[in-house]
Amino acid sequence: MVSRKQEQTIECVQQQQVSIKAVEEIEAKPLPLSSKVALEREDYQALVTAVQKFVVQEKQEGKLKKLLKEAKKTIAELKSTIADLKAQLASVTKELSEYKSVHGQLRTAELEQENGDLRSKLRKYEDVISRNNLWSYFSRHRRNELDREETR
Repeated sequence: MVSRKQEQTIECVQQQQVSIKAVEEIEAKPLPLSSKVALEREDYQALVTAVQKFVVQEKQEGKLKKLLKEAKKTIAELKSTIADLKAQLASVTKELSEYKSVHGQLRTAELEQENGDLRSKLRKYEDVISRNNLWSYFSRHRRNELDREETR
């Protein structure tokens, strides 16, 4: 199935071919005793129209070539920029993973410190309970604590 745009392009090419054929069929008649030639008015108009179309197409082609060159340059610059950004992203990703690793180690150290503090407080509480003979109130808890101590 041919799209409307493709049909227009085909028609344009066919018209150009007709114009070229029409120009090729123009017959110049030499004038006697002169280096000049004569054309029929219709042929002359067809020739002028063809030349005008050609000039317009040449200008358009020049503009398009210039735009294409600029587009290629822009694409090359964008590819370079993308490569630079990928390198920066890789560097930042690596740096971030290093920070995460250090952060994880710091968090582990914080947790170990907090665990040590809590164990110290627990020992103090147990000492207070022992000094005041209050273990009877904590008998079930004390058994669990002794079991925990044994597993350490």
